[in-house]
Amino acid sequence: MNANTKLPRAVDEVTPQWLTTALRSSCPDISVTRVSIDHIVWGTATKILLDVQYEGDPVPYGLPNKLCVKGEFDDRSRRALGGMTHAGTQVEAMFFNELAPQLGIPLPRHWYGGSEPGMGILVLDNLLVKGFSFGSPSEPWPPDRVAKALDILALLHASTWNKRFPEFSWLTVGSIVIRQAAETLMSDQHWQAHFIKPEVYKLPAELADNRRILNAYRALWSYDDVRAHCVIHGDAHLGNTCVDPSGQPLFIDWSGPCYSHWGIDVPYFIVGALSIDDRRVLERELFTHYLDRLHMHGGPLLEPAEAWEDYRRHIVHGMMWATLPPALQPLENVHAMGERYATAMIEHQTLRLIGV
Repeated sequence: MNANTKLPRAVDEVTPQWLTTALRSSCPDISVTRVSIDHIVWGTATKILLDVQYEGDPVPYGLPNKLCVKGEFDDRSRRALGGMTHAGTQVEAMFFNELAPQLGIPLPRHWYGGSEPGMGILVLDNLLVKGFSFGSPSEPWPPDRVAKALDILALLHASTWNKRFPEFSWLTVGSIVIRQAAETLMSDQHWQAHFIKPEVYKLPAELADNRRILNAYRALWSYDDVRAHCVIHGDAHLGNTCVDPSGQPLFIDWSGPCYSHWGIDVPYFIVGALSIDDRRVLERELFTHYLDRLHMHGGPLLEPAEAWEDYRRHIVHGMMWATLPPALQPLENVHAMGERYATAMIEHQTLRLIGV
């Protein structure tokens, strides 16, 4: 589905001509006669929601009139990360084209994926008009929905356990995108400029040392790289989810898949998806649910005590939330998620367990 066509770099370059060429990679005879923009959701990966008219009636291939074009159209997010190109859009396009068809997990329907160095574009169904709702980091989920989402992660991990896909050179050990972001967000320059602002979430004193946190990240990455047993989502938080009209959750925004440790996904999702009170009561039960579903889907039967230590140490993966600038996430999301991860790290003695 990767058409050989120049990718648009600006919203006004998403024209009927470009969309026709893109869609013909999966729908060979299609012709787009008109596109109009319903709405634009600006962000790290911008979503352009389109109303599309095609030549002929009925429209072949079941193409909907409402589509979403997703790509890196907003320079503000790049500037917020020190000018770093958000190569995650490129990874996501290749994920949908190449790996997603082999996984068997629920995903949004996509019609085109195109990639260039440092840039990717997807054309997807507009899920909003289909009655889907989208997760918000400031609004915790009920535990039963969290359990359903953990089942998807368990299936992803089990279906790729101890497998390698050498034909996909973009599928690295550890997420280059996430690690570059962590290095930037934990740098002295960003840390000092961020936490001097009165409106940002203020970390508890024992977590307010950026060099200690960065050392914890680096130690965890070294730990994970020799235990990279499966493909992970890499950024499994509520803002990267949606829920269909039946209540089935899906993970979206696949910009960080890589080979890594299952613990990157599971505590990151559980801690971020539950209220602090619910997490204190239910996280061990949900952790056990994940272990059971991992084994049921054909993965290993992990030893619970050892896996629980891995769960506790990987909570540090969520610490980046407390450092995100407004160009990347609204303040209410940063406050909510920063508090959830900071509280869990202290209660689980995460840094001490990592050894920093």
